Amino acid sequence: MVVDLGTPAQLWRRWLLLAAGHAAAGSDGVEIRADGSGRLRTQDGAGWLRMRRLAGNRAVLWAHHPCLAAGSGFREEMVDRAPDWSYDLDSAYAAQHVGFLAWYAHGSWNSVPQPAPAAALGLLEPVASDEAVSAWWRSTWPAAEPDDLAAALVDPDRSTLAAVMGTRAAARAVRTLGLGEVWATRRLSDTATAHLRSQIHAQMHAAAELGGRDEVARPNLLRQWSRVNVARFRHTVCAVGSATGFVHGADDVGLDDAQARSLDNVLLELRLAETDQKAGAWLFARVVGDGRSVTLERAYDGWPAWYRSSTGPSMSALVTEMDQRAPLWQPDWARLLPADRYPEGR
Repeated sequence: MVVDLGTPAQLWRRWLLLAAGHAAAGSDGVEIRADGSGRLRTQDGAGWLRMRRLAGNRAVLWAHHPCLAAGSGFREEMVDRAPDWSYDLDSAYAAQHVGFLAWYAHGSWNSVPQPAPAAALGLLEPVASDEAVSAWWRSTWPAAEPDDLAAALVDPDRSTLAAVMGTRAAARAVRTLGLGEVWATRRLSDTATAHLRSQIHAQMHAAAELGGRDEVARPNLLRQWSRVNVARFRHTVCAVGSATGFVHGADDVGLDDAQARSLDNVLLELRLAETDQKAGAWLFARVVGDGRSVTLERAYDGWPAWYRSSTGPSMSALVTEMDQRAPLWQPDWARLLPADRYPEGR
């Protein structure tokens, strides 16, 4: 996104104020629909923009305009880049009308196409800033006192609105404001969750490490363990595969159950000690012993080729880990994660 829309709550408040103003003026150019979504149309009726708020501080914008390409190329990019919860929203998709999609999760907006094209920015302009909304209200009710107008925009109720537009118009505005009071609570179905998990796993396999982390190749704890457990082995773990502990790779060899458990305890201590407040913790680790020494390899930002498993990371564990990281340390695939919590293990 090129334009900063703020949080979903901020954008929705602007949309709601603009829709209330349009209702008061007898226009349906910007409205709040009965299903709790917002719709904005261009003056010539050629384009439209929709918004829906979702559970977990998420939101989705989707748009149609003659200048927005809505062909197979856009749909392929949308399916590849956008999370399932962002585009399974409206029958307009089935009709192949949408040429722009944006979604908010984990503190930022993302879009397809990226960056947002000029036609999409034009559709967003009326709700993109407080100044744009205020300017529309001033132009619609130029005779209103500045203090009355400011009061209506800050605290819109029947009395403050009536001071700007009169009693009847204020009643229409209040009805519209009431439609937007309840946040949507739509959650993913089990089928959609499984699809999204597969999508995220595929991007994790292709992700490169962000780098820049300080790490010790052979930490003291691991060296001490290796002095007691001299063996040739390969031991791989996924730290975000379960809520109860590490999940081992499918092709680990060389350690008996007791040795594997003791090595897991060492890795757990190391992961806790190495976790950075901003950069987070590693997601996968591999320990290899050659009978004389051991080496440790970590993966923080993707699913490495050396970890083989049919299940992989759980959504709940990935959400927890990425929520703890600073935005700079969140890989691209983290943008697909919903912000609301999953039941453990999903």
